[in-house]
Amino acid sequence: MLPKNSPGRRRLISQVNEEVERYTGFAPRLFHFLNVNLGFVPYRNPQFLPEMKYQLTDSEAFVNLLKCILGTGVLALPRAYCNTGWLLGLAGSVLISSLLLYAMHVLLNDINLTRKRYKMTMLSYSETMHLAILNGPYWIRPLSKYFARQVDAFLCIYHFGVDVVYVVFIGKNLKELGDDYLPPIDTRIYIALMTLPLILTFLIRNLKYLVPLAVISNLFLIVGLGIVVTYLLVDLPDLEERRPVQSLSQLPSFFGTIMFSVNAIGVTLQLQVNMRQPENFMGTCGVLNRAMFISIAFNTAFGFLGYWKYGDDTATYILKNLPDETLSKCATALFVMAIFCSYALQGYVIIEIIWHSYMAPRPMDSATLWVEYLMRMAMVVASVLCAIAYPDFGLLLSLVGSFCLSQLGLIYPGIINICVCYSDGYGPLKILFWRSLLFIALGFFGGIAGTMASVAAIKQKYDNRILYFFKP
Repeated sequence: MLPKNSPGRRRLISQVNEEVERYTGFAPRLFHFLNVNLGFVPYRNPQFLPEMKYQLTDSEAFVNLLKCILGTGVLALPRAYCNTGWLLGLAGSVLISSLLLYAMHVLLNDINLTRKRYKMTMLSYSETMHLAILNGPYWIRPLSKYFARQVDAFLCIYHFGVDVVYVVFIGKNLKELGDDYLPPIDTRIYIALMTLPLILTFLIRNLKYLVPLAVISNLFLIVGLGIVVTYLLVDLPDLEERRPVQSLSQLPSFFGTIMFSVNAIGVTLQLQVNMRQPENFMGTCGVLNRAMFISIAFNTAFGFLGYWKYGDDTATYILKNLPDETLSKCATALFVMAIFCSYALQGYVIIEIIWHSYMAPRPMDSATLWVEYLMRMAMVVASVLCAIAYPDFGLLLSLVGSFCLSQLGLIYPGIINICVCYSDGYGPLKILFWRSLLFIALGFFGGIAGTMASVAAIKQKYDNRILYFFKP
């Protein structure tokens, strides 16, 4: 045995430390490579995960979930009620929102079951899809990697679509405010001018530095919604002047708007993982049910009051119906600042999926940071260009909700549940199978109808732009 302070012992310790550093640095890259290229997830084993320094309390998880559900989508709900009628709007809003909540519970249960089955501390949406399909029917198992990547793709498309909606919202409202004090210019110029400020916020790489922006955004949203509600409650007309049921042709667009307004599937999955007591997230009086109940109640009441107040004159988003007063302009400015502060948070999810799951191991180390910055700038420019091409807040919102959230909120939870329950059975009369099939069918037909209606409306409004690669 070498003496404690001998040079040989010190050299040996130094060599061992170098070897440890070399292999501990290599292991995460190896596991990441296996996950990306082989669909393998051993890096989720607890021994490879750092201990979480901070976990959310029940109240913190409740506030975070509530603030993510109550967003800009609520501003388009009065117009959705106008398209369907107040009675059909009330019934449809409650039914669709309740169905989404139920599907979310099924998905979270399946994630927890899969996590326990494979003895993992946490699983992402795409990893759950991958492992669930490996547990499903034999004929679908070779497609596990494809479905997992499809989940990531739709998450990216959804959050990119949200960013495009945000840019359109900011540009349109800046024009409303700017025309009162400056010479009138086109909305697209205001949208283009937002490119540099949005790039500056999107270059923030660390999530903790985005937290102040989230806090500011929440304060602005709360105050802005409070101002709008005060306008809606004043001088309400007779409800008999409003139609309880309108043409059913607008029902697909209504479906997409409701999906956009109440679905926060990505945030929901992350919150449970980061809670101090994750078992309190679900349950009859759990965090999820309490937050969703408040959100559904507020969205339903807000959409109903907006249509009751303005009737057939209800605009695409309710801010355009407010009187030309200082208080209403303050509300518009608050919403613009809130959405501006939220832009980087939505884009952060895209970067996390694309960069850290598919691109990070591949560029050379010396170029990694610059490549990431270039990708971030390209994402902002792409969202601005899409907003310039199709600057319609309501139609884009409905398109994103129908196309992406029908997949993420209904179809994929149904597929995962069918595969997770495959080995244990589907219960009496295969009730669990038929429930999952109902999720898939509603998501499929509602998503197709809503997407086609939104695309047709965009094509009709912007017929001079190329919307299809092939025209009939």
